[in-house]
Amino acid sequence: MVAAKQGEQRMTSSREQILARLRAARRPFPDAPMRPRHYAPVTGVDADDAEALLARFIETAQAVHTQVQVVDGDAAAAEAILQALQERAITEILAWHFTHIPVRGLKKQLQTVGIHIQQPYIKEESRANTLEKARNAGAGLTGVDALAATTGTIIVSSGKGRGRLPTVVPPLHIAVARIDQLVGRIEDWLAQQRTDAHDDIRARANIAFISGPSATGDIEMMKVLGVHGPGELITIIKR
Repeated sequence: MVAAKQGEQRMTSSREQILARLRAARRPFPDAPMRPRHYAPVTGVDADDAEALLARFIETAQAVHTQVQVVDGDAAAAEAILQALQERAITEILAWHFTHIPVRGLKKQLQTVGIHIQQPYIKEESRANTLEKARNAGAGLTGVDALAATTGTIIVSSGKGRGRLPTVVPPLHIAVARIDQLVGRIEDWLAQQRTDAHDDIRARANIAFISGPSATGDIEMMKVLGVHGPGELITIIKR
């Protein structure tokens, strides 16, 4: 009994010595600093006027294989959309509700030339049927929340009349934007959402930051477009 007690005391003493040495040792990592209120931007903006942002967006978007067209007015925007569809013999599209696409009269013009428009809304009981029909569409047509100039990024969020399917299912995605939707950086858009206290942004199920068409690279560094989403991306910017 005495021997057992002495052994226990030695074990306790050894444990205390080890813990004391650990406490006395220099900590391997310093305490993490407080999170800054504002982070340094990842990319720089030389000028933030509309024309400078437009030029920067065109440069960066084309670098990631986005096709960019700048047009003047609704008629030219509609013509650019129709031309893109007709060149590819597309007769069926997925689209946002047209109140979210900044081209007046576009729905009627599409219907006049025989374009069938799907505006899918997924309900659980009809999910499989909706997705099957969506696969017939040759293009997705949407508006945007914003365009980020320094990265050539299209920002789109889902909501009522603004489904995800047009941006991910068809082989071609056509995104239509106004020139005043250009921002310098993604961070600028996010900061604006916080400043404006946009409660609706929290309610949206999805926010996508799209930089170029869907691209996949294998172990041999071979890039393939369109495997997991649209292989073509056209951005039409309306002045």
